[in-house]
Amino acid sequence: MQRGSVPGAGSSSAAAKASARTTSDVDLVVLAYVAGQEVPLEDAERNAALRRALFVFAAGGPLSRDPGLDDPAVSELASDIDSPERRAALAAAIERLDADPEALERLRDPDTAWRAYSCALLADALGEEEDEA
Repeated sequence: MQRGSVPGAGSSSAAAKASARTTSDVDLVVLAYVAGQEVPLEDAERNAALRRALFVFAAGGPLSRDPGLDDPAVSELASDIDSPERRAALAAAIERLDADPEALERLRDPDTAWRAYSCALLADALGEEEDEA
């Protein structure tokens, strides 16, 4: 059975729902990354918050795993960089996206959008770490 594969889930509706949710979460992270380009965040603050989040992520297992919306490192990063102005900028940018209506609806939840944006920043930083290794 392939990980994340709905056909591989067989007749288990719970497994199929979990698999579809995982794919959808990836879509949310990608969309939040695109919208997040308009979030005002200084490099120094972002980098400091990412360093702290990377320590939390490393403590949770292998660095080769993908972060998820509910990952403790994502929550840590989301908390570190949170501000009403940044959330407003992200929400406004999300409204301008031309994307799947279901994904946009999920991103209209401010907490989901903020976690997806934070997850995107962490995933991007992890990708940079791989490139440097």
